[in-house]
Amino acid sequence: MPADRIPRRRLLRLTGVALAGAAIAAWPRRPPSVTWTGQAMGGPAQVTLHGVEEATARRLVAQVAGLVDRMEGLFSLHRPDSVISRLNRQGELGDPPAAFTDLLSRALSVSAATGGAFDPTVQPLWQLYRDQGAGADPASVLDHVGWHGVLVGRDRVRLPPGACLTLNGIAQGYITDRVVDLLAAQGVGHMLVDMGEPRGVGRRDDGGDWMLGVADPDDAARLITTLPVSGRAIATSAPRASLADAAGRIGHIFDPATGRPAQGWKQVSVAAGTALLADALSTAVAALPRDRAGAVLAGTGGALVAGV
Repeated sequence: MPADRIPRRRLLRLTGVALAGAAIAAWPRRPPSVTWTGQAMGGPAQVTLHGVEEATARRLVAQVAGLVDRMEGLFSLHRPDSVISRLNRQGELGDPPAAFTDLLSRALSVSAATGGAFDPTVQPLWQLYRDQGAGADPASVLDHVGWHGVLVGRDRVRLPPGACLTLNGIAQGYITDRVVDLLAAQGVGHMLVDMGEPRGVGRRDDGGDWMLGVADPDDAARLITTLPVSGRAIATSAPRASLADAAGRIGHIFDPATGRPAQGWKQVSVAAGTALLADALSTAVAALPRDRAGAVLAGTGGALVAGV
């Protein structure tokens, strides 16, 4: 996972596809949809609201933009003043924000559930390959990779000596879920929220399911499949969607056990009930050989829905 995700081509495309059926004809007329587009954690973000009056929708998307900015202040490695950047420099933080410890605790829970396939302490590997390229020896930093050594408390977060974190494999999903919660608390029942990982709630304004098209990793103009996302989230990870080294030989996802760049998949899409879980699980699956996907996902609530 890179220091911050380079703005990338969209691996999941929002589409206008709706499921056929009588539900469309029966769907009541509602106010026109309102869509906000922006940036979250270095990548494109979008929120579409249905069934909300325009003035209300615009007030809500202003709240969304504020929330995203606050979350980036916690999780963005691109910002030297962010909480995670300060933690990585200092190795310890007192009185960390509740949202930061919430996400970090959840990240460590996913690490445990996936047997370490998802690991937020792989940042030293990204830094190694960024600096040394394909000839780098991951053994030189593997002693600093390992989620077990991260201590998270309500009043303190501490890293082992030499360790540093990236939450890029889970933060976009977390932000998506936070935006969904914010809007649901305001009474919004039909929305598609995509802060880098999409989650659909309710229905489109024509009564059909929210749908996502999964792009071909070799040809972004072509879809390899279209998937319903109403009532769930779908995250896609592609090891070479962002590159760690200047020569463009090393992808941004690593096997935490070996330190080697992921090579088993070109791209994987994972569905789950929350965007946080889908995000982290897609990263975990993409990091490993294909024959380990089933074991990684077992008991997590996630499902592999596309892979090449």
